[in-house]
Amino acid sequence: MKRLVTARGPIPAAQMDGYLIEEGLLDGIMIQVSDRGGNLEMAFADRDLRYLSQFSATQQAQWLQDAMLHCEAGCALETADGKPAWIIDEVPQRLPSPIKAMRPARATPELPPGWSS
Repeated sequence: MKRLVTARGPIPAAQMDGYLIEEGLLDGIMIQVSDRGGNLEMAFADRDLRYLSQFSATQQAQWLQDAMLHCEAGCALETADGKPAWIIDEVPQRLPSPIKAMRPARATPELPPGWSS
């Protein structure tokens, strides 16, 4: 599971500049990264959709796929107010084991009276 975090802790969303994906065409276009319960989702910012409408849905999907690869590789992310953010792998908490440890064997066996070893 992946999580978005800042120095202050987990956050629900971050963004990256499209310049990292396609220098000329996406410079200044912000790609939103959202944490959906450990799954990261990529989307273009709503304010950029009008500009992006000149490109095919296939091309936009390819850019978002490239953005996901960049994010997973550790590219620069930021919050909406410009603070640095990054992705971490969250290790699921271990559930207590239903198996209980046995007590150690005794140095001398306990046999009923009259029995000998």
